[in-house]
Amino acid sequence: MKNIKEAKKNYDNIEIPAELKDIVEKEFKPKSRYMYIPKLVAGVLVFFVVGVNVSETFASAFSNIPFIGKIVSVISIHKEKIDSDKIINTDTPEILADKENIKEVADKINKQIQDIVDEYTKEAEKHIAEYKEAFIATGGTEEEFKQKNIKVDVSYDIKSENENYLSFVLNANENWVNAYNVSYFYNINLNTGAHITLKDILGDNYIEIANKSIKEQIEKQILEDENASYFGYNVKSINGFETITDSTKFYINDKGNPVIVFDKYEIAPGSMGQVEFEIPKNK
Repeated sequence: MKNIKEAKKNYDNIEIPAELKDIVEKEFKPKSRYMYIPKLVAGVLVFFVVGVNVSETFASAFSNIPFIGKIVSVISIHKEKIDSDKIINTDTPEILADKENIKEVADKINKQIQDIVDEYTKEAEKHIAEYKEAFIATGGTEEEFKQKNIKVDVSYDIKSENENYLSFVLNANENWVNAYNVSYFYNINLNTGAHITLKDILGDNYIEIANKSIKEQIEKQILEDENASYFGYNVKSINGFETITDSTKFYINDKGNPVIVFDKYEIAPGSMGQVEFEIPKNK
């Protein structure tokens, strides 16, 4: 998954001009078009490699999402691949802008997103093939493998938006294994074009502010919910949360507060799933 992380790193380093605030409000109405993609991919697990002959069916559709009118428009690109042993669905955002230099920036961001999706689905297809070969080699049948109903989904979730910023999450996951379920967080200042940081929202003491809030929330959850458990707290065998870093993932909610997100198993047992902590700006 190194290439995926590299693509995300490249996105974070994109330099974006300040003219975004001058873009005239305009609603984007996409024209219908059809795209044929010869190889779209899916899945994840590690065993042995095998080539599989399948018939591929692709469907591509575009739908307008009118969540930003003043700065940019966003369309959702849907692709579907169905073959004999898996279904792959991808819904990815494409950011659009009219002004030429802003369009160049939007194109760079869109490419980073597409690189992530392509790399993830490429690895997914490879590992599904490996899993299938191992399954057949140990006595399973083609029909039994088909009945596993393996599905791969890539989608995005708009967390908040206004005339000043856009916050959304790109999610990639499979219904049959959790190890390679990943999320990528995008927080874009639409006035300056910069990637928004926790420091931008919480100030110079953002690490201290976030750490204090997270620890307080963990302790409160443990006291109030008997099912809540965190490493280093009521699960003493593993070191738990200590501090956030500059690479800590977050999105911005409708209140304008950052919500810090930790992956499954990162600071808590798997039963807790992905855990989130809203950090109020006024603290």
